Amino acid sequence: MRRALERPERVTGAASALARVVERLTYGHDRHGQRWQLQVPCEGEPFKAARPLLLLLGLPTLGLALAISVLTTYGPVVLIHLTNSTSQVGALIGGEGAFALVVPLVSGALSDRLPGSPAARRFPFVLAGAPLIVAGLVLLPLSGSLALAAVAVLAFFVGYYLYYPPYRALYADLLPRPFYARAQSSQAILRGLGLGVALLAGGLLLSVWQPLPFAIAAFAVVATTFALSPLLRVENRCPNPVLPYETVSLRRLLRNGELRAFAGANALWEFSFGGLKSFIVLYVVRGLGRSPSLASAVIAVVAVAYIAGAPVAGRLADRYGIVPVLRVAALVYGVGLLAGVLPHTLIPVLIGLPFVALAGAIMMTLPQALAFTLAPLGSEGAAAGVQDFSRGLGLVLGPIAVGAAIDAFHGQLSSTHGYAAMWPVIGIPVLASLLFLRTLQPRRKAAYATQ
Repeated sequence: MRRALERPERVTGAASALARVVERLTYGHDRHGQRWQLQVPCEGEPFKAARPLLLLLGLPTLGLALAISVLTTYGPVVLIHLTNSTSQVGALIGGEGAFALVVPLVSGALSDRLPGSPAARRFPFVLAGAPLIVAGLVLLPLSGSLALAAVAVLAFFVGYYLYYPPYRALYADLLPRPFYARAQSSQAILRGLGLGVALLAGGLLLSVWQPLPFAIAAFAVVATTFALSPLLRVENRCPNPVLPYETVSLRRLLRNGELRAFAGANALWEFSFGGLKSFIVLYVVRGLGRSPSLASAVIAVVAVAYIAGAPVAGRLADRYGIVPVLRVAALVYGVGLLAGVLPHTLIPVLIGLPFVALAGAIMMTLPQALAFTLAPLGSEGAAAGVQDFSRGLGLVLGPIAVGAAIDAFHGQLSSTHGYAAMWPVIGIPVLASLLFLRTLQPRRKAAYATQ
Protein backbone atom coordinates (compact mmCIF):
# COMPACT_ATOMS: atom_id res chain seq x y z
CA MET A 1 0.00 0.00 0.00
CA ARG A 2 2.81 2.41 0.80
CA ARG A 3 4.36 1.84 -2.64
CA ALA A 4 1.03 2.61 -4.24
CA LEU A 5 0.82 5.85 -2.29
CA GLU A 6 4.39 6.83 -3.09
CA ARG A 7 3.86 6.25 -6.85
CA PRO A 8 0.41 7.60 -7.85
CA GLU A 9 1.06 6.55 -11.44
CA ARG A 10 0.59 2.92 -10.38
CA VAL A 11 -2.94 3.54 -9.15
CA THR A 12 -5.28 2.23 -11.81
CA GLY A 13 -8.29 3.86 -13.43
CA ALA A 14 -9.71 7.25 -12.63
CA ALA A 15 -8.09 7.40 -9.19
CA SER A 16 -4.72 7.28 -10.93
CA ALA A 17 -5.76 10.06 -13.30
CA LEU A 18 -6.82 12.26 -10.39
CA ALA A 19 -3.58 11.55 -8.55
CA ARG A 20 -1.57 12.60 -11.62
CA VAL A 21 -3.58 15.80 -11.96
CA VAL A 22 -2.97 16.62 -8.32
CA GLU A 23 0.71 15.83 -8.73
CA ARG A 24 1.00 18.22 -11.68
CA LEU A 25 -0.79 20.93 -9.73
CA THR A 26 1.25 20.49 -6.57
CA TYR A 27 4.63 19.76 -8.14
CA GLY A 28 5.53 22.64 -10.46
CA HIS A 29 8.51 22.79 -12.77
CA ASP A 30 11.25 25.35 -12.89
CA ARG A 31 12.53 27.02 -16.08
CA HIS A 32 14.81 24.05 -16.75
CA GLY A 33 11.90 21.62 -16.68
CA GLN A 34 12.95 20.05 -13.37
CA ARG A 35 10.17 19.12 -10.96
CA TRP A 36 10.14 20.96 -7.66
CA GLN A 37 8.75 19.31 -4.55
CA LEU A 38 5.66 20.22 -2.54
CA GLN A 39 6.89 22.28 0.41
CA VAL A 40 5.69 23.21 3.89
CA PRO A 41 5.10 26.99 4.21
CA CYS A 42 7.29 28.63 6.83
CA GLU A 43 6.39 31.05 9.61
CA GLY A 44 6.41 34.57 8.20
CA GLU A 45 5.77 33.64 4.57
CA PRO A 46 2.71 35.09 2.77
CA PHE A 47 -0.43 32.97 2.72
CA LYS A 48 -0.09 32.31 -1.01
CA ALA A 49 2.89 30.06 -0.20
CA ALA A 50 0.41 27.61 1.38
CA ARG A 51 -2.02 27.43 -1.56
CA PRO A 52 -0.50 24.40 -3.35
CA LEU A 53 -0.48 22.48 -0.08
CA LEU A 54 -4.06 23.57 0.73
CA LEU A 55 -5.26 22.38 -2.67
CA LEU A 56 -3.93 18.94 -1.86
CA LEU A 57 -5.10 18.86 1.75
CA GLY A 58 -8.64 19.96 0.95
CA LEU A 59 -9.55 17.22 -1.51
CA PRO A 60 -10.47 14.55 1.10
CA THR A 61 -12.83 17.08 2.69
CA LEU A 62 -14.78 17.11 -0.57
CA GLY A 63 -14.90 13.31 -0.69
CA LEU A 64 -15.87 12.90 2.96
CA ALA A 65 -18.56 15.60 2.79
CA LEU A 66 -20.06 13.95 -0.28
CA ALA A 67 -19.96 10.53 1.40
CA ILE A 68 -21.60 11.48 4.69
CA SER A 69 -24.20 13.67 2.94
CA VAL A 70 -25.20 10.81 0.63
CA LEU A 71 -25.44 8.34 3.50
CA THR A 72 -27.39 10.57 5.89
CA THR A 73 -29.69 11.99 3.19
CA TYR A 74 -30.40 8.94 1.03
CA GLY A 75 -29.61 6.16 3.49
CA PRO A 76 -33.11 6.48 5.01
CA VAL A 77 -34.61 5.92 1.55
CA VAL A 78 -32.88 2.53 1.49
CA LEU A 79 -33.59 1.66 5.12
CA ILE A 80 -37.32 2.46 5.00
CA HIS A 81 -37.76 -0.44 2.55
CA LEU A 82 -36.22 -2.80 5.11
CA THR A 83 -38.30 -1.72 8.10
CA ASN A 84 -41.60 0.06 8.63
CA SER A 85 -40.27 1.75 11.76
CA THR A 86 -39.06 5.31 11.25
CA SER A 87 -37.63 5.20 14.77
CA GLN A 88 -35.33 2.34 13.73
CA VAL A 89 -34.24 4.34 10.69
CA GLY A 90 -33.56 7.38 12.87
CA ALA A 91 -31.65 5.30 15.39
CA LEU A 92 -29.36 3.87 12.69
CA ILE A 93 -28.62 7.20 10.99
CA GLY A 94 -28.41 8.98 14.34
CA GLY A 95 -25.53 6.67 15.16
CA GLU A 96 -23.33 9.40 13.68
CA GLY A 97 -23.64 11.37 16.88
CA ALA A 98 -23.20 8.33 19.11
CA PHE A 99 -19.94 7.29 17.43
CA ALA A 100 -18.71 10.86 17.53
CA LEU A 101 -18.65 10.51 21.31
CA VAL A 102 -16.02 7.77 21.37
CA VAL A 103 -14.13 7.01 18.17
CA PRO A 104 -12.65 10.48 17.37
CA LEU A 105 -11.21 10.89 20.86
CA VAL A 106 -9.33 7.63 20.41
CA SER A 107 -8.17 8.10 16.81
CA GLY A 108 -7.18 11.74 17.30
CA ALA A 109 -5.20 11.14 20.50
CA LEU A 110 -3.47 8.00 19.23
CA SER A 111 -2.40 9.73 16.02
CA ASP A 112 -0.55 12.31 18.14
CA ARG A 113 1.47 9.60 19.88
CA LEU A 114 2.83 7.76 16.86
CA PRO A 115 6.46 8.52 15.96
CA GLY A 116 7.72 9.92 12.70
CA SER A 117 6.61 12.51 10.18
CA PRO A 118 3.10 14.01 10.05
CA ALA A 119 2.14 11.53 7.33
CA ALA A 120 3.48 8.60 9.39
CA ARG A 121 1.38 9.68 12.38
CA ARG A 122 -1.90 10.38 10.56
CA PHE A 123 -1.96 8.07 7.53
CA PRO A 124 -2.45 4.77 9.41
CA PHE A 125 -5.84 6.02 10.61
CA VAL A 126 -6.73 7.45 7.20
CA LEU A 127 -5.86 4.15 5.53
CA ALA A 128 -7.75 2.16 8.17
CA GLY A 129 -10.84 4.33 7.94
CA ALA A 130 -11.18 4.69 4.16
CA PRO A 131 -11.95 0.99 3.42
CA LEU A 132 -14.62 0.96 6.13
CA ILE A 133 -16.25 4.08 4.67
CA VAL A 134 -16.22 2.56 1.18
CA ALA A 135 -17.52 -0.79 2.43
CA GLY A 136 -20.40 0.88 4.25
CA LEU A 137 -21.39 2.96 1.21
CA VAL A 138 -21.27 0.00 -1.19
CA LEU A 139 -22.96 -2.47 1.13
CA LEU A 140 -25.88 -0.33 2.34
CA PRO A 141 -27.91 -0.07 -0.92
CA LEU A 142 -27.28 -3.77 -1.62
CA SER A 143 -28.44 -4.96 1.80
CA GLY A 144 -31.30 -7.43 1.81
CA SER A 145 -31.94 -7.28 5.55
CA LEU A 146 -31.99 -4.67 8.29
CA ALA A 147 -29.19 -6.47 10.13
CA LEU A 148 -26.88 -6.24 7.12
CA ALA A 149 -27.81 -2.58 6.60
CA ALA A 150 -27.01 -1.90 10.26
CA VAL A 151 -23.56 -3.45 9.79
CA ALA A 152 -23.02 -1.21 6.74
CA VAL A 153 -23.96 1.96 8.65
CA LEU A 154 -21.80 0.88 11.58
CA ALA A 155 -18.80 0.31 9.30
CA PHE A 156 -19.28 3.70 7.67
CA PHE A 157 -19.35 5.72 10.88
CA VAL A 158 -16.49 3.87 12.53
CA GLY A 159 -14.39 4.42 9.41
CA TYR A 160 -15.45 8.06 9.11
CA TYR A 161 -14.41 8.94 12.64
CA LEU A 162 -11.19 6.92 12.41
CA TYR A 163 -10.30 8.93 9.31
CA TYR A 164 -11.54 12.43 10.03
CA PRO A 165 -9.74 13.73 13.18
CA PRO A 166 -6.24 12.54 12.15
CA TYR A 167 -6.81 13.86 8.63
CA ARG A 168 -7.85 17.28 9.94
CA ALA A 169 -4.82 17.35 12.22
CA LEU A 170 -2.63 17.37 9.08
CA TYR A 171 -3.58 21.04 8.70
CA ALA A 172 -2.01 21.80 12.07
CA ASP A 173 0.97 19.55 11.29
CA LEU A 174 1.90 21.31 8.06
CA LEU A 175 0.77 24.94 8.43
CA PRO A 176 1.98 27.79 10.65
CA ARG A 177 -0.61 28.74 13.27
CA PRO A 178 -1.40 32.15 11.71
CA PHE A 179 -2.67 30.32 8.61
CA TYR A 180 -5.25 28.19 10.43
CA ALA A 181 -8.31 30.42 9.94
CA ARG A 182 -7.75 31.06 6.23
CA ALA A 183 -6.99 27.36 5.71
CA GLN A 184 -10.32 26.38 7.26
CA SER A 185 -12.07 28.74 4.88
CA SER A 186 -10.88 26.75 1.88
CA GLN A 187 -11.81 23.52 3.62
CA ALA A 188 -15.29 24.86 4.40
CA ILE A 189 -15.85 25.74 0.74
CA LEU A 190 -14.99 22.20 -0.32
CA ARG A 191 -17.24 20.81 2.40
CA GLY A 192 -20.07 22.97 1.11
CA LEU A 193 -19.44 21.78 -2.45
CA GLY A 194 -19.60 18.15 -1.34
CA LEU A 195 -22.88 18.78 0.46
CA GLY A 196 -24.31 20.68 -2.51
CA VAL A 197 -23.41 17.99 -5.03
CA ALA A 198 -24.98 15.32 -2.82
CA LEU A 199 -28.24 17.25 -2.39
CA LEU A 200 -28.58 18.40 -6.00
CA ALA A 201 -27.46 15.27 -7.86
CA GLY A 202 -28.14 12.49 -5.36
CA GLY A 203 -31.90 12.32 -5.93
CA LEU A 204 -31.51 12.11 -9.69
CA LEU A 205 -28.84 9.42 -9.42
CA LEU A 206 -30.99 7.47 -6.96
CA SER A 207 -33.85 7.37 -9.47
CA VAL A 208 -31.51 5.98 -12.16
CA TRP A 209 -30.14 3.16 -9.97
CA GLN A 210 -30.42 3.04 -6.21
CA PRO A 211 -26.79 2.10 -5.49
CA LEU A 212 -25.42 4.73 -7.93
CA PRO A 213 -25.03 7.76 -5.60
CA PHE A 214 -23.47 5.52 -2.95
CA ALA A 215 -21.02 4.06 -5.47
CA ILE A 216 -20.02 7.52 -6.71
CA ALA A 217 -19.49 8.70 -3.13
CA ALA A 218 -17.34 5.63 -2.43
CA PHE A 219 -15.24 6.32 -5.52
CA ALA A 220 -14.82 9.97 -4.43
CA VAL A 221 -13.46 8.83 -1.06
CA VAL A 222 -10.96 6.48 -2.71
CA ALA A 223 -9.82 9.05 -5.26
CA THR A 224 -9.41 11.94 -2.83
CA THR A 225 -7.61 9.72 -0.33
CA PHE A 226 -5.09 8.64 -2.98
CA ALA A 227 -4.69 12.33 -3.83
CA LEU A 228 -2.97 12.78 -0.44
CA SER A 229 -0.07 10.58 -1.58
CA PRO A 230 2.33 13.50 -2.37
CA LEU A 231 2.37 14.26 1.38
CA LEU A 232 4.66 11.27 1.77
CA ARG A 233 7.29 13.31 -0.09
CA VAL A 234 6.54 16.74 1.34
CA GLU A 235 9.64 18.86 1.97
CA ASN A 236 10.13 21.06 5.05
CA ARG A 237 12.59 23.89 4.28
CA CYS A 238 11.75 25.82 7.43
CA PRO A 239 14.55 26.49 9.96
CA ASN A 240 12.63 24.60 12.64
CA PRO A 241 9.86 22.00 12.41
CA VAL A 242 6.38 23.50 12.14
CA LEU A 243 5.35 21.67 15.31
CA PRO A 244 7.80 20.50 18.00
CA TYR A 245 5.92 17.34 18.93
CA GLU A 246 5.70 16.24 22.52
CA THR A 247 3.47 13.53 23.90
CA VAL A 248 0.41 15.13 25.52
CA SER A 249 -2.03 12.79 27.25
CA LEU A 250 -5.75 13.16 26.63
CA ARG A 251 -6.29 13.62 30.36
CA ARG A 252 -3.85 16.53 30.43
CA LEU A 253 -5.49 18.00 27.36
CA LEU A 254 -8.92 17.91 29.00
CA ARG A 255 -7.53 19.82 31.98
CA ASN A 256 -7.01 22.77 29.65
CA GLY A 257 -9.72 25.21 30.78
CA GLU A 258 -9.87 27.07 27.49
CA LEU A 259 -10.19 23.86 25.50
CA ARG A 260 -13.03 22.73 27.79
CA ALA A 261 -14.75 26.08 27.26
CA PHE A 262 -14.36 25.64 23.52
CA ALA A 263 -15.85 22.14 23.72
CA GLY A 264 -18.85 23.50 25.62
CA ALA A 265 -19.42 26.27 23.07
CA ASN A 266 -18.97 23.89 20.14
CA ALA A 267 -21.48 21.42 21.63
CA LEU A 268 -24.07 24.23 21.83
CA TRP A 269 -23.38 25.29 18.24
CA GLU A 270 -23.72 21.73 16.97
CA PHE A 271 -26.88 21.30 19.08
CA SER A 272 -28.32 24.23 17.13
CA PHE A 273 -27.07 23.07 13.74
CA GLY A 274 -28.28 19.51 14.34
CA GLY A 275 -31.77 20.64 15.31
CA LEU A 276 -32.00 23.05 12.38
CA LYS A 277 -30.77 20.50 9.83
CA SER A 278 -33.27 17.89 11.00
CA PHE A 279 -36.40 20.07 10.94
CA ILE A 280 -35.93 22.98 8.53
CA VAL A 281 -37.62 21.14 5.64
CA LEU A 282 -40.54 20.08 7.84
CA TYR A 283 -40.84 23.67 9.12
CA VAL A 284 -41.27 24.97 5.56
CA VAL A 285 -43.49 22.12 4.31
CA ARG A 286 -45.67 21.38 7.35
CA GLY A 287 -45.25 24.48 9.48
CA LEU A 288 -45.70 27.07 6.72
CA GLY A 289 -47.58 24.85 4.26
CA ARG A 290 -45.24 25.38 1.32
CA SER A 291 -44.02 22.90 -1.29
CA PRO A 292 -40.97 20.65 -0.95
CA SER A 293 -39.43 22.38 -3.97
CA LEU A 294 -39.61 25.69 -2.12
CA ALA A 295 -38.00 24.03 0.88
CA SER A 296 -35.18 22.95 -1.43
CA ALA A 297 -34.81 26.57 -2.56
CA VAL A 298 -34.47 27.65 1.07
CA ILE A 299 -31.74 25.06 1.59
CA ALA A 300 -30.01 26.29 -1.58
CA VAL A 301 -29.93 29.83 -0.15
CA VAL A 302 -28.33 28.47 3.01
CA ALA A 303 -25.77 26.50 0.98
CA VAL A 304 -24.80 29.57 -1.07
CA ALA A 305 -24.43 31.64 2.10
CA TYR A 306 -22.29 28.88 3.61
CA ILE A 307 -19.89 28.83 0.66
CA ALA A 308 -19.79 32.65 0.48
CA GLY A 309 -19.29 33.02 4.22
CA ALA A 310 -16.32 30.67 4.49
CA PRO A 311 -13.69 32.99 2.91
CA VAL A 312 -15.22 35.98 4.71
CA ALA A 313 -14.77 34.15 8.01
CA GLY A 314 -11.07 33.55 7.37
CA ARG A 315 -10.32 37.13 6.42
CA LEU A 316 -12.24 38.55 9.37
CA ALA A 317 -10.42 36.20 11.73
CA ASP A 318 -7.06 37.28 10.29
CA ARG A 319 -7.93 40.91 10.87
CA TYR A 320 -9.78 40.85 14.21
CA GLY A 321 -8.95 37.44 15.72
CA ILE A 322 -10.90 34.18 15.83
CA VAL A 323 -12.57 34.68 19.21
CA PRO A 324 -13.92 38.23 18.62
CA VAL A 325 -15.33 37.21 15.23
CA LEU A 326 -17.03 34.16 16.75
CA ARG A 327 -18.54 36.31 19.51
CA VAL A 328 -20.16 38.69 17.02
CA ALA A 329 -21.28 35.84 14.74
CA ALA A 330 -22.85 33.95 17.67
CA LEU A 331 -24.74 37.08 18.75
CA VAL A 332 -26.10 37.77 15.25
CA TYR A 333 -26.91 34.12 14.59
CA GLY A 334 -28.57 33.53 17.95
CA VAL A 335 -30.75 36.65 17.78
CA GLY A 336 -31.67 35.84 14.17
CA LEU A 337 -32.78 32.34 15.14
CA LEU A 338 -34.88 33.64 18.04
CA ALA A 339 -36.63 36.06 15.68
CA GLY A 340 -37.75 33.07 13.60
CA VAL A 341 -40.53 32.35 16.10
CA LEU A 342 -42.42 35.48 14.98
CA PRO A 343 -43.16 34.98 11.23
CA HIS A 344 -46.15 32.94 10.16
CA THR A 345 -45.33 33.23 6.44
CA LEU A 346 -42.25 32.48 4.38
CA ILE A 347 -41.47 35.98 3.04
CA PRO A 348 -40.06 37.42 6.32
CA VAL A 349 -38.01 34.26 6.72
CA LEU A 350 -36.50 34.66 3.24
CA ILE A 351 -35.64 38.33 3.91
CA GLY A 352 -33.65 37.57 7.04
CA LEU A 353 -32.29 34.19 5.99
CA PRO A 354 -29.16 35.31 4.04
CA PHE A 355 -27.87 37.44 6.93
CA VAL A 356 -28.51 34.78 9.56
CA ALA A 357 -27.06 32.06 7.29
CA LEU A 358 -23.91 34.15 6.74
CA ALA A 359 -23.36 34.41 10.50
CA GLY A 360 -23.96 30.67 10.77
CA ALA A 361 -21.41 30.01 8.04
CA ILE A 362 -18.78 31.94 10.00
CA MET A 363 -19.55 29.86 13.08
CA MET A 364 -19.21 26.62 11.12
CA THR A 365 -15.90 27.65 9.56
CA LEU A 366 -13.77 28.85 12.48
CA PRO A 367 -14.16 26.29 15.32
CA GLN A 368 -11.50 23.90 14.00
CA ALA A 369 -8.95 26.70 13.70
CA LEU A 370 -9.79 27.79 17.25
CA ALA A 371 -9.39 24.25 18.59
CA PHE A 372 -5.92 23.94 17.05
CA THR A 373 -4.93 27.36 18.39
CA LEU A 374 -6.02 26.50 21.94
CA ALA A 375 -4.42 23.04 22.00
CA PRO A 376 -0.88 22.53 23.34
CA LEU A 377 1.69 21.87 20.65
CA GLY A 378 1.75 18.22 19.76
CA SER A 379 -1.90 17.52 20.64
CA GLU A 380 -3.66 18.73 17.51
CA GLY A 381 -5.05 15.29 16.69
CA ALA A 382 -6.54 14.99 20.17
CA ALA A 383 -7.95 18.52 19.82
CA ALA A 384 -9.70 17.49 16.61
CA GLY A 385 -11.09 14.51 18.51
CA VAL A 386 -12.36 16.77 21.33
CA GLN A 387 -14.08 18.93 18.73
CA ASP A 388 -15.81 15.90 17.22
CA PHE A 389 -16.74 14.65 20.71
CA SER A 390 -18.50 17.93 21.47
CA ARG A 391 -20.02 17.84 17.99
CA GLY A 392 -21.47 14.42 18.75
CA LEU A 393 -23.17 15.71 21.90
CA GLY A 394 -24.93 18.35 19.87
CA LEU A 395 -25.87 15.98 17.05
CA VAL A 396 -27.47 13.54 19.48
CA LEU A 397 -29.32 16.03 21.69
CA GLY A 398 -30.32 18.79 19.24
CA PRO A 399 -32.84 16.88 17.10
CA ILE A 400 -34.31 15.20 20.19
CA ALA A 401 -34.88 18.54 21.94
CA VAL A 402 -36.37 20.22 18.87
CA GLY A 403 -38.72 17.31 18.17
CA ALA A 404 -39.95 17.31 21.77
CA ALA A 405 -40.53 21.10 21.68
CA ILE A 406 -42.59 20.89 18.48
CA ASP A 407 -44.81 18.23 20.04
CA ALA A 408 -45.15 20.19 23.29
CA PHE A 409 -46.15 23.49 21.64
CA HIS A 410 -48.34 22.09 18.87
CA GLY A 411 -51.42 23.69 20.44
CA GLN A 412 -49.89 27.00 21.54
CA LEU A 413 -48.21 27.68 18.17
CA SER A 414 -51.04 26.37 16.02
CA SER A 415 -50.37 28.77 13.11
CA THR A 416 -47.22 26.77 12.34
CA HIS A 417 -48.48 23.48 13.85
CA GLY A 418 -45.89 23.85 16.60
CA TYR A 419 -42.89 24.05 14.28
CA ALA A 420 -42.07 27.64 15.27
CA ALA A 421 -40.97 26.21 18.62
CA MET A 422 -37.78 25.05 16.95
CA TRP A 423 -36.36 28.57 16.72
CA PRO A 424 -35.95 29.39 20.43
CA VAL A 425 -34.76 25.84 21.10
CA ILE A 426 -31.87 26.27 18.63
CA GLY A 427 -31.35 29.99 19.20
CA ILE A 428 -30.94 30.06 22.98
CA PRO A 429 -27.99 27.60 22.99
CA VAL A 430 -26.13 29.79 20.48
CA LEU A 431 -26.53 32.82 22.75
CA ALA A 432 -25.56 30.67 25.75
CA SER A 433 -22.30 29.82 24.00
CA LEU A 434 -21.26 33.46 24.52
CA LEU A 435 -20.74 32.60 28.20
CA PHE A 436 -18.07 30.09 27.17
CA LEU A 437 -16.53 32.47 24.63
CA ARG A 438 -16.16 35.12 27.33
CA THR A 439 -13.62 32.90 29.07
CA LEU A 440 -11.43 32.66 25.95
CA GLN A 441 -8.73 35.22 25.38
CA PRO A 442 -8.60 36.73 21.89
CA ARG A 443 -5.81 35.06 19.93
CA ARG A 444 -3.00 37.09 18.40
CA LYS A 445 -3.83 38.41 14.93
CA ALA A 446 -1.60 37.36 12.07
CA ALA A 447 -1.56 40.29 9.70
CA TYR A 448 0.94 38.79 7.29
CA ALA A 449 -1.33 35.80 6.70
CA THR A 450 -3.61 38.01 4.61
CA GLN A 451 -0.89 38.86 2.14
